[in-house]
Amino acid sequence: MKRLPILLCFLFSLCRLAAQDGSVHAVIVSGGMNKLMNQERYWNDCSFLYKALLNDYHIPRQNITLLISDGGAPGDDQLRSDGGGLTSSSADLDGDGMRDVYLAATMQNLVSVLSALSNKLTADDHLFLFLIDHGGSDDKQTSSYLWLWNSEKLYDKVLASLIGLFNVATVNIVAGQCYSGGFIDDLAATGRIVSTACRGNELSWNCTDRLYDEFVYHWTCAIAGHDEAGAPVNADTNDDGRVTMFEAFAYARSHDRRDETPQFSATPYELGQRWTFDGILLPENDGIDPVTYDAAALPSTGIFDLAGRPVRGQMQSGVYIKNGRKIMK
Repeated sequence: MKRLPILLCFLFSLCRLAAQDGSVHAVIVSGGMNKLMNQERYWNDCSFLYKALLNDYHIPRQNITLLISDGGAPGDDQLRSDGGGLTSSSADLDGDGMRDVYLAATMQNLVSVLSALSNKLTADDHLFLFLIDHGGSDDKQTSSYLWLWNSEKLYDKVLASLIGLFNVATVNIVAGQCYSGGFIDDLAATGRIVSTACRGNELSWNCTDRLYDEFVYHWTCAIAGHDEAGAPVNADTNDDGRVTMFEAFAYARSHDRRDETPQFSATPYELGQRWTFDGILLPENDGIDPVTYDAAALPSTGIFDLAGRPVRGQMQSGVYIKNGRKIMK
């Protein structure tokens, strides 16, 4: 009778041979530019994601590095959403009464954190990088940047150089700022996934009904399996009990109600359909064929759903691309 549990464990191990060997390390960055531009919703975006990583995926606190505005200093660093002026953002992201934020989102701190992690992480580990707040672009196409604290700029090429320091199994990047799609051409490489809120020539937008940013809010709902209030969300389209990065992207894209076009890149293409926070199933082949999804890369006339399928007959309620522009019905 004692052999049965041993056999089951052995079979389970065989099923997980291709799964994640190393650990996931997350870096969450929200600069906000300065205290007059740092919106409350950026803090909410980071808090929601932080709690999802801690509580829904049980990623250890020591594996999550937070670089947020002024690093939890006591002075004002945030514009109040109610029009009441300035306030000091909380350094407690998960509401447990303990300080979580210690590092300001400055270039010096980001370089220091990523350099230290690149020396610490092994070839079996996985890096997750989350970027949110204001973004800009020099050419409104491929030369994009994220505003850090004290009005510093993190350019896409600089971030690519920092990510290039890592020798890890995978790098997964989610960017929600304006012009974030302009990061993809520099960041896309073998073993990487990049999800962005918009194209390189577009603005990204906030939710109209809650204090979050539209794309990253729905993306976090997808991986968490619930919204910020705890209501269930199901992004697991194939019902295998895991939400992959492509499933999370597809859910966020299909629920995105603003005039922005989310982008997705995975190299090789299978990686986006295998990477989850609760176990990363690496592709079996070593191909480097990338896949990029762009809902705007559709014919300029006609009506399409967000999967790129032409709509024939009456449109149901939802989000569509009509004559190259996003619409809601």
